[in-house]
Amino acid sequence: MAEWHRASIHRDPIATLATPDDLICAIIRHEPTLWIGGADEGAISRFLAAARDHGVLPLLGAAFARGHDFDSWPQKIPAICHASLLVGTLLAAAQRVEVVRVLDALASAGVRPLLLKGIALASRHYPDPALRPRADTDLLIPPNRRDDVARVLAQIGYTESTGIKGDFVSYQSTWSREDERGVASHLDVHWRINNSQILAKLMSYQELAARSVPLPAVGPYARALADVDALLFACIHRTGHANAPYQVPVADEPTGDRLIWLYDIHLLFSRMSAPEQEEFAERAAEKRIRAICRDALQRSAECFGTPIPARVREALGAPSPVEASARYFSGGPLRQMVGDFVALESWRDRRTWLRETAFPPVDYMRRKYPDSPRGWLPLLYARRGWGGIAQRVRSRSSGHRS
Repeated sequence: MAEWHRASIHRDPIATLATPDDLICAIIRHEPTLWIGGADEGAISRFLAAARDHGVLPLLGAAFARGHDFDSWPQKIPAICHASLLVGTLLAAAQRVEVVRVLDALASAGVRPLLLKGIALASRHYPDPALRPRADTDLLIPPNRRDDVARVLAQIGYTESTGIKGDFVSYQSTWSREDERGVASHLDVHWRINNSQILAKLMSYQELAARSVPLPAVGPYARALADVDALLFACIHRTGHANAPYQVPVADEPTGDRLIWLYDIHLLFSRMSAPEQEEFAERAAEKRIRAICRDALQRSAECFGTPIPARVREALGAPSPVEASARYFSGGPLRQMVGDFVALESWRDRRTWLRETAFPPVDYMRRKYPDSPRGWLPLLYARRGWGGIAQRVRSRSSGHRS
């Protein structure tokens, strides 16, 4: 059986932890935590920046409101966390209204999307939806309804953002709308669960829709993934960012492993029944993603003390052939890119993937470089090809660890 790291960290009664991440996790675990940074504005700013990048400011706001052992903490930190929670409450209400409008419009066209990630988890597993911030709403649709979805979204005021399109280079599109009050709404529309060729086909819309559950807290047409599927998806989503860190809009550097993703995993697994936990391990083995699920639970346990029964550890850690999905942890960016290439089903698909990656459509290039003369297009393609590959390799060089 593969060796697991310790499922939880031995902690002192009062945590005097050095890094912002350690402090954040201790507070969310509801442990008495001592601030040792004094009035140092730099230490305060680093802590708040880390909490913002990890998406946990509202969670900290709720923890500070409950706790009575934060006398050593500078008031600026609880105040900003609490303000984030208040703002999150308003945003969550506004997002729900807009999501209901979108789902109603899509339902009228016979399209029933599944809600993924933030809004589904916030409404189903968090005690207050404001505790799970999200910048956009993720929808999973049937691949053959993409044109219908695009037509409906355009009719209700959404505009598709400029992006590279193709049969293999991307399995999602981003749509945005600003209402009369200047409030922006963003949708990520997916027709496969991930852009990676290794991960994209692990779970289909049809498979997930058959087990989906209603989400009445959001609206009459809202449906979410069943809990086992939601946990598998959370592990896959986290893995997708292992070599392509998530870029937080306000962050200086991309974030490779966000604490809010690990807290999602902690909540999902901790609230499962024993049969559901065993089903999760069985499905992970069936889909050959035991390594990425084991890594996700392990990190969740290290950060939040997620209790992992021995039977689940044994099922996920049993010896098995090397899984293609494990390339995200063991092989580095170039090996993962090669894995995506090999994962395509035919040489024709691979040639198409290469062409779409290196040579996006002309209209995309003209929108990206609007001031360049038309005759420069070959040079722009060459620039994009060289710079894009270099950037892709750099962006995949700092994911979370195995």
